[in-house]
Amino acid sequence: MNSHIHRDVVDIAKELISTPSISGSEGEIAHIIRDRLEEFGVDRSFIDKYGNVIGVVKGGSDNVIVFEGHMDHVPPGDLGQWKTDPYRPVIIDDKLYGRGSVDMKGAIAAMISSIGMLGEGLDRDIYYVFVPHEEICEGVLFGKALDETLRIKPDLVVLGEATNLNLYRGQRGRTVIRIVVRGRSAHASMPWEGLNPLKPIARLIVRLDEVMERLPGHTVLGGSSLSPTVIDCSPGFPPMIPDKCILILDARFPIQVKRGNLLNALRSELYALKSMYVSSELDVLREEITTWRGVKLSIEHYYPSWLTPIDQIDDIYGKLHTHNPYMRIGVWRFSTDGVYSAGVRGYKTIGIGPGDERLAHKPNEYVPVKHLYKAVEIYSLIPSII
Repeated sequence: MNSHIHRDVVDIAKELISTPSISGSEGEIAHIIRDRLEEFGVDRSFIDKYGNVIGVVKGGSDNVIVFEGHMDHVPPGDLGQWKTDPYRPVIIDDKLYGRGSVDMKGAIAAMISSIGMLGEGLDRDIYYVFVPHEEICEGVLFGKALDETLRIKPDLVVLGEATNLNLYRGQRGRTVIRIVVRGRSAHASMPWEGLNPLKPIARLIVRLDEVMERLPGHTVLGGSSLSPTVIDCSPGFPPMIPDKCILILDARFPIQVKRGNLLNALRSELYALKSMYVSSELDVLREEITTWRGVKLSIEHYYPSWLTPIDQIDDIYGKLHTHNPYMRIGVWRFSTDGVYSAGVRGYKTIGIGPGDERLAHKPNEYVPVKHLYKAVEIYSLIPSII
């Protein structure tokens, strides 16, 4: 491999930030990333049928490390809340601003740049896997890359999601729950002639915090949370009592809370309100997505919690701590592609990424420039210390 290449990591990050890549529209950035992987001298780089970008550096043993990140980002939202153009990256006070800077194009740039610093004589294979559509269905495309395209079982997966350069080892799970409540329409001037499904939906929303408090918490991952994110009523005509309401809930939960715990708790609350509606449905949301390569996938939005045991990462932490004495061990508040590598498959998974996770999905998102350079150093060291 061509280890002499040292294109500045900030230049790569700017190029990626300047390339919009909303979920489902990652084609342009995928080709850029593939080209940069080739530039830095991987043994092979390609795009699979799902739209995953993969770079391979061959070593001399069966040991496998996977560095992973997602190419897509959320929309910029209200441009009036940005002090800079979200797609024109700019450095202010040593911070690189732009949509996707911290979530997570800065990390992808650092992973690519780190290839040029790998030493000769690697004794393990290294895969760089950059996936689309993570913001919509984390883990799904990563699973396709590992199981179908590459057919590998990694000894270590390194996620580049933001950790402030700390070492993270897990997260709560996530699911999207769809509740449909059917009522009976009537003229809004005579609501007693109908059965308004908005009312039981409202009652349920008020009870959500109490429902979650009854579920067990975790000493590391914390407790569960359940947030209403969408309400849609039909037919949506102001002087008419609706005959159907749909409520979408975002649930986060620790390892010991299972799918059945969540759904049964909500079904019990909904059943208690049965006199207020005609019928109801409650289940995990399912939908179809289409990747930028045109592949259609049926998705169930249930993503398990995971936590890599502390004794599996003590050695890695000890060695990395000498290069970053401020490093600590923690967990994410949000969800990552680790739901597949660790949550489904049980592969040892950790996370180290530049920037603060609290800036993800916000206006004026940024990543510290010094974090980018440090991340390059850390990613280049990992293959030689595990």
